[in-house]
Amino acid sequence: MGDLFSSDNLEQYIEFASRHQIMVLVFIALFCALIYTQARIMIARVKKLGSNAATVMINRENGVYVDVRANNLFSQGHIAGSVNITLQDIKSGKLNRIDSYKDKPVILVGKDKMDSDCFNGAVSLKKQGYTKVFTLEGGITQWSMDNLPLSNKN
Repeated sequence: MGDLFSSDNLEQYIEFASRHQIMVLVFIALFCALIYTQARIMIARVKKLGSNAATVMINRENGVYVDVRANNLFSQGHIAGSVNITLQDIKSGKLNRIDSYKDKPVILVGKDKMDSDCFNGAVSLKKQGYTKVFTLEGGITQWSMDNLPLSNKN
């Protein structure tokens, strides 16, 4: 096995790139998107809380759960006492239901651990002056898997 960066290998890399330009450009674009996404996550510094830690924080510090899922999903089952505010409403500043929580814990609840609305909502709330913003790790899916109760009352 030769050196990875030997002159023979470099010639093969160049030949491959010249024959497969589109594939190489797509790879570079995806790599850049990955770097951008990871940097954004690290810079945003939105902490995730597990179900138990979130419940303790809500109870001790009189915080609120904000469910960012669509209204129909919220109606099917949500954390008792949570408020349903979509990402669009958060971004447009329609936050009158949680105005009193600017300095209290606000824990955003999404569908699952891959729910980007939850992360984006948390970033937006921080920009709007909310000081204790978190996301529920694993979202409502993990909450259910932890056998914690859901409510259907609006």
